Amino acid sequence: MSLNNEESDGLKAFLAGCFSGVIFIAAGHPFDTVKVRMQNQLRGELYKGSVDCLRKTVKFEGSRALFKGMSVPLAAGIPSTAMYFLGYNNGITLQKMFLGEDHDMNVYNKGIAGAFGGLYWTLTMVPGDRVKCLLQVQNSQKKRKGPLDILVNSYRHGGIREVFRGTLIMAIRDVPAAAVFFMVYDSLIRQYEIEQRGALSALLVTGGLAGVSQWLFNAIPDVVKTRYQSAPLGRYKSFMDVIPELYKAEGLAAFFKGFAPSGLRAFVANGICIVSYEGFVFTYDYFRKFRFHTFRYHTSAKESR
Repeated sequence: MSLNNEESDGLKAFLAGCFSGVIFIAAGHPFDTVKVRMQNQLRGELYKGSVDCLRKTVKFEGSRALFKGMSVPLAAGIPSTAMYFLGYNNGITLQKMFLGEDHDMNVYNKGIAGAFGGLYWTLTMVPGDRVKCLLQVQNSQKKRKGPLDILVNSYRHGGIREVFRGTLIMAIRDVPAAAVFFMVYDSLIRQYEIEQRGALSALLVTGGLAGVSQWLFNAIPDVVKTRYQSAPLGRYKSFMDVIPELYKAEGLAAFFKGFAPSGLRAFVANGICIVSYEGFVFTYDYFRKFRFHTFRYHTSAKESR
């Protein structure tokens, strides 16, 4: 399904989500690494700002350090992004079951469907996101063996609960934020009357602006999530313990760490994600129609003999 119509096709949504998930992760991961390092440090401990973090990371660890932990979101994020769009599709389908097939899905209906997408995303992404955070904050002096080593150690020391640490705060961050994303995206599509699979530049900008709106909504929960997931076992009983500690140590500004790289990442990654999603849907529909017409042509030819 294209995001700016009401067609329901779960398989197409899932496959398009897989494809766009690769693009989304590759485009946004360097920004995400800077964001996570900024969020995890104490006030001015390592970096003066986002640009300083980027400069020092590249200088002391090389440009490859910006892609630390990317194998994890690629492994977990591709199916998670697919589930994100599948959840949106299922949200539309469920609402049509109760409201009727002919019901016009307005902005609020799209937001409800988006919340389903955010829930699907959270449930599939949590273990990979925790591993990613731990890999991103490590430096050249303190290295872990890799994603599998982190997962095994997490399970060994805290069981399945430790592997899924941060599920609730991720749900608080992602479910309403996903609703905001799809509401803003649909509003922009309607306002500027952008036709289905319209100009790439229009899709890039609307997807980017929807991504920024989503990020403005979930910026504070994301800081808490990063600190909670990156902390040693036993430091916090729950993510609620992070909030007073952060505020006491660094004040209100602590909850907006990494805001600049995150905002830039949100625009770039989400804009490219929407373009790649709609591009895949267009190609999928084109080849499906081509095969259908080819089948009809051969069938008609056989019948005329």
